Amino acid sequence: MLSLPTIWLLLILILVTSLLISGALRPDLAALIMALGLSFSGLLSPQEAFSGFSRSAVIALIALFILTAGLNRTGVSQILGERLSGWAKDSPWRLVAGMTLLTALLSLTMNSVTAAAVVMPLAVQAARRIGLAPSRVLIPIAYGALLGGMPTLFTTANLLLSGLLRESYGRSLTMVDFFVVGLLPAILGLLWVILVTWRTLPERSPAGQLMRLHRLNRELAELYGLKDGLVELLVEPASPLSGVSLGESGLASQYHLMVVGIRRKGRLLLSPSSSEALQPGDVLLIAAGLSEEESLEEAARALKLRKLPRPVAPEVLEAGEMGLIEILLSPHTTLIGKTLRDLRFRERYGLQILAIWREGRPIRAGLADERLRFGDALLAYGPWERIRILQGDPEFIVLQTNGEPMRTSRRIPAIGIMLGVILTSALTTRSIAEVTMAGAVLMILVGCLTMEEAYRAIEWPTVFMVAGLLPLSIAVSRTGAAEWLGEIVLRGIGGASPWIGVLVFTGVAAALTQVLSASVTAVVWGPIALRAAPILGIPPHWMGLAVALATSAAFLTPMAHPANALVMGAGGYRPKDFLKAGLPLWALSVGAITASTVWFGPWLRP
Repeated sequence: MLSLPTIWLLLILILVTSLLISGALRPDLAALIMALGLSFSGLLSPQEAFSGFSRSAVIALIALFILTAGLNRTGVSQILGERLSGWAKDSPWRLVAGMTLLTALLSLTMNSVTAAAVVMPLAVQAARRIGLAPSRVLIPIAYGALLGGMPTLFTTANLLLSGLLRESYGRSLTMVDFFVVGLLPAILGLLWVILVTWRTLPERSPAGQLMRLHRLNRELAELYGLKDGLVELLVEPASPLSGVSLGESGLASQYHLMVVGIRRKGRLLLSPSSSEALQPGDVLLIAAGLSEEESLEEAARALKLRKLPRPVAPEVLEAGEMGLIEILLSPHTTLIGKTLRDLRFRERYGLQILAIWREGRPIRAGLADERLRFGDALLAYGPWERIRILQGDPEFIVLQTNGEPMRTSRRIPAIGIMLGVILTSALTTRSIAEVTMAGAVLMILVGCLTMEEAYRAIEWPTVFMVAGLLPLSIAVSRTGAAEWLGEIVLRGIGGASPWIGVLVFTGVAAALTQVLSASVTAVVWGPIALRAAPILGIPPHWMGLAVALATSAAFLTPMAHPANALVMGAGGYRPKDFLKAGLPLWALSVGAITASTVWFGPWLRP
């Protein structure tokens, strides 16, 4: 018979889970709502409901974001990528293998999605250089980031399971534990990705396989709706637009017409400012395909514009000072859910957004009011000077240009600090929060990054989500929900061997991760698995490792992990591409994690 507190907890859990799966609320907001629900329902005290903000896992997570930024700011990741790109030469397999392994290597020491974000621009440029579709290399990079997080303590889910085990049994998981048990599934998974997965991926690229810097090619034009060229509209003397600025003309807001250039008295003004006043005799260059023919005709009639008979080839946009690039929202972005109008994007950055690539198709109309989503690829046009400025903005990842100068003189100290953090975590009994925060402070003190850069590097939505979810583990244990849910599973596998027990709990964790995310799965399923372990005759730290590793098997959907969502727009992927590529890898990972836990678990300290 379920107790009333258990029923309340299950209702809160079902509500929050539904909000997360449906996407109705941001994960961090949903987590805070759950913490408040646990407090107002009386299941936890206010102190317990918000205790997540003081947990070791949250402190370590904040420190890891800063450590990662230190490695990136000093160019450690970039120099490795450039060396691998040179090694790959013109071999697609070498490129895929090198970039996948580099991402996995970086994931050993940094947040997985950040590792993918660092390698992705390097991989896209290298792929285009040798004529390989970026879609053949970007899913392997995302999967490499996930697999590289298995044999390390430095992932959110692994830190959470370590903390939960310490709270329940007084024994936390260490770097050595994750390395011993996680190395085999990581190696097998990486071999599958670089030998099999990349060959099964579609050849698809929203920006064309062969787009080069400063050059607009035909494939790019076709994919983003410029294949029919540019339409020219002549501003008649009687037009009401005479003397009106481009921003106030209503061409973009009312008719969804994107003006990419103005011909005036024999001169061509590309990417005109929204404050540019229109004059009689101006010829407006409209990107064909960014609007319907009906909108063109309607605007021409209402505003007394004359459509000139022949379209202009898109190559007219080529100019030494102008460029066309792809940009992505970075893992640290605060722009999710905002529109280009909200951001005043053109006024702020001096660039025009010509199209948004989302879930395998371009969006060309109504861009100003289109709410941005993580994984969107934006086609931007404007002066190269403004493009270079944009790359310094932490909200975006620019795929085609070189970044701002790195602090290369601090590269050796950054590597030394990171190695010190890893070795101290593995060889001492110091708290992981203590060790990682010490490393983060050292990164700032030795000049690898500034304090302002450190604050910007922290993914605050992730921090608030984890802090809001952590108190759930207290409620699950206190109300008896863990025992009740564990008994349901145990009825089906009662008396089974440790192999079967580990396989079932690993499989469930790996399945839940596809819809709940790794952090939520760790907090929800972790306490249940840890309570069931002694009943099945399985050491709790074995079970904790298996569940933690299973949360990295987020291969089946683009929303299962931010690394998947990050590459979706740049690769032009559709959701079914992840399912097709990820299902064999998911099954392999579940089996490998189970085998590695049972085989190597006895090697670990009790």
